Parts: sequence; structure tokens; C-alpha cells
Amino acid sequence: MNSSDLQILFEDKYLLAINKPHGLVTDKDARLPQTLESLTLEYIQSKEKYPQKCFIGLPHRLDRPVSGVVLFAKMKSVLKLLSELFAQRAIEKTYLAITEHRPSKQEDELKNWIEKDLKQRKALIHLREKTNSLQAILRYKLISNKPVGSLLEIKLLTGKFHQIRAQLANSGCPIIGDTLYGASTFYKENGIALQARELRFAHPITKEPLTIIAPSPEDELWDNFKIAL
Repeated sequence: MNSSDLQILFEDKYLLAINKPHGLVTDKDARLPQTLESLTLEYIQSKEKYPQKCFIGLPHRLDRPVSGVVLFAKMKSVLKLLSELFAQRAIEKTYLAITEHRPSKQEDELKNWIEKDLKQRKALIHLREKTNSLQAILRYKLISNKPVGSLLEIKLLTGKFHQIRAQLANSGCPIIGDTLYGASTFYKENGIALQARELRFAHPITKEPLTIIAPSPEDELWDNFKIAL
């Protein structure tokens, strides 16, 4: 993949939003030939007269197998502001997931306690608070149900490690392709049927309302839900 292949969802002098493909690591990593962060930096540098002065900062992340909106800051001062917005939950995050099973309720709020298991590199779900656990809250709504799976819209109220993946699996609805959390249906190599669909927030500099939406993934599975989307 080249930096010219990146799908730009929004850009101004302060912010840059990219539609991350599944299978691509978000953070810059010296052990990997390319990541979303390294490709984004290349993209910014290719447009500037003094590329060595370019800055790109990540206020949030997506898991490698997840696709969708990733927001970057183009200045250190803006990165600080964005990080504060995410910490204050002032950025509304909406996800779409296709699960193997239909949830028992049309819509619901899931509240659990999550513990990060470093050995297994996964999140463990608890019904009550435990040492080293953090509260995780999300709301979901069933959008469409098909023989291939169920499409859910998810509002993420907290941003914890593998939160959506672990909470949905714990409720009996693992995301298609997410074998780490018990899914038995294959999606794509290094990919699961989870998309960061939308970010909604006030621009940290202009204060204007901003909504950034990623288009639906283009593949056979997601095509089943085109009318619903």
C-alpha cells in the first residue's frame, strides 16, 4: 500500500481523517514496513515544501482487524486538544458490527468490567469490579438481521481495550471473523466485521460541529446490508 492509496475523509490545516482498511496497524512501529501512521506521515510530507518539519499525532487508535475513521492531528497543540476531547468523551463514536447471532433485545446498554489479559492479549469480562478492571459501557441497536448475520449500530460510551469485541461476545454475539472472542465464521485475513463508522465533535480550533463518516466496506458480507446502510 502507498500513501497515495489512503482514503481521505476530511482534511484542513489542523486535522486529517483517514478511512483505515482492516489488517493495517494504526500506530507507527519500527518492526513493521508500514502502518497507518507511517503512511499518513508520508502523505503529509509529500505535499509540503519542508517535509522534515511535518507532524502527525494520534489521539486515538483502532485495533488492527478493525476498519473505519481514524483522526490525526497535524500540530502538537491540536493533538493535545483532541486528546482532551477524547478523554472528556466529547467526541461521539459510532461503530457498525456484523455479529454471528441476533442479540436477544432490539436495543440495549451493556455494562461490564474489563480486565486486560496481557498473556492472551485479550479483554476479560467481569460482571463486577475487580482489581485492575475498568468499567465499559456501550449501547447497541439492531439495524438489520439477515441469514449471514446481524448488523448492529454501536454507540461507544467508554473506550476500553477490545471493548466492543469482548462485550458483544460476552452477550452471545461475537463479531464475524473475531476468532479471538469465539467467532466461528471467517471474514477476511486479519479482519473482523467491525467498522468505526462515524466521529461527531466540535472542531477543536474553529468550534464548528464536525461529522466524519466512513463509507461502508466494499465486500460481499457488507453488501447484504446496503439497503439498511
